[in-house]
Amino acid sequence: MVCPHCQSSIPDGSKFCNHCGTAPTASVEKSRSPLFYVIVTLIVVILGLYVFMRQTVGTRQTNQVIAAVVHTPVVIEDETQNLRAASWRAIPLNTPYNGNLDVALQVTHGNPLDVILIDASQLAILRNNGWTNVAVNPYFSATKMATYHRTGSLEKGSYFLVLRDTSLGILSSQATDVSVKATLNP
Repeated sequence: MVCPHCQSSIPDGSKFCNHCGTAPTASVEKSRSPLFYVIVTLIVVILGLYVFMRQTVGTRQTNQVIAAVVHTPVVIEDETQNLRAASWRAIPLNTPYNGNLDVALQVTHGNPLDVILIDASQLAILRNNGWTNVAVNPYFSATKMATYHRTGSLEKGSYFLVLRDTSLGILSSQATDVSVKATLNP
């Protein structure tokens, strides 16, 4: 029989080791490798950074950062917008990585809308020249829609989803409520 503590040979059935004095049934304490401590420290730092980010920038932005780092789906926009008749609104969509953008709109009350997706650089052109000279993403363009669902490939960057109500408000609703959900998938 071998002593589990000092690895010396001892007679079978011994209650104690003749060399070190420990019982052969005593458990041997194993030392941890330096890698274990590095991993534990890394986990503590990551959790601390996560808590710090949630406290300073908020839960939604923190979740978007984490989703961007690990390339999981990111909900960029999910809310109801109100748009007056004969007006337009640009909703910012910042994509943290290249992927497929899924946009779903539903007019819950009001008039049908025109929808376009533009690069952030096109917003000034839209403000100054109107809709005629704007470079529009062809995958995300529709006119007079009440229900809209499109998916297309999009590069990392800053974009605007532009909603326009072209009705005059006389024979139509004074305002339109539209549910907007934009999700980026890897």
